[in-house]
Amino acid sequence: MPRPLLSRIMLGSVGAALVAASTAAAQERGTLSGVVRDSAGAPVRDADIGVVALRMLTKTDGDGRFKLAKLPEGEVIVSIRRIGFEPTTLRRAVAPGIADSVSVEMARITVLEGMVVSERALRQRFWIEDFYRGRTRGVGTYLTREEIEHKRAWRPSELLRQTPGLRFVRVRGGQGVRFMSSSSMRRDCMPMVWIDGQQAPGMELDDLPLSTIEGLELYHGPSTTPIQFSQGSMTTCGTIVVWSRIPGT
Repeated sequence: MPRPLLSRIMLGSVGAALVAASTAAAQERGTLSGVVRDSAGAPVRDADIGVVALRMLTKTDGDGRFKLAKLPEGEVIVSIRRIGFEPTTLRRAVAPGIADSVSVEMARITVLEGMVVSERALRQRFWIEDFYRGRTRGVGTYLTREEIEHKRAWRPSELLRQTPGLRFVRVRGGQGVRFMSSSSMRRDCMPMVWIDGQQAPGMELDDLPLSTIEGLELYHGPSTTPIQFSQGSMTTCGTIVVWSRIPGT
């Protein structure tokens, strides 16, 4: 057999083997499906089902069912969130080639008798759910309320102390967060701060009480900043987005 033809046959065999191995590996990933119900047994539709570590996000259907496919082997942490319900977390071990099924019960958020739920509080709940969806998708740096409490910081700027690309300057009332600029004309760049969907020009992060923060988003430049936080903003620096806690939570 001519040598060039033999080489082509061998290369073809190697390529086919690699494709087969890749296909087998994909088939060996696990699947997690389930149903989400409330405490009365009724299905919960449109609940966000997310795996932050894998940047996976889906929703429950009208029957409260969901499916997460192509999960790698090992433990996954699944977040289940829906407006009007207490968020919950599910830990599950995924085995290759196995389709697992779970049942999740969500507790409704109770409103104390006489407490008035304002329109602003409702808007905040929608904003906070968007915050958690964005965190799952993975664009930007996110700090959740749980992570903020775990850091035991004493002012908001301390939450970002270990974040690359930032420096801190002394300002009245605390520290100013600055993005490092690539321009030789500027050593630092002041971010645009947004609070609950509204621009706050000139505001420093430490102007806010740490105890009032539910979540925080950070984007290092205009190219990574979501359009809703760049419209009408003239800054060429990064953006810090702050979401406030809902009173009573």
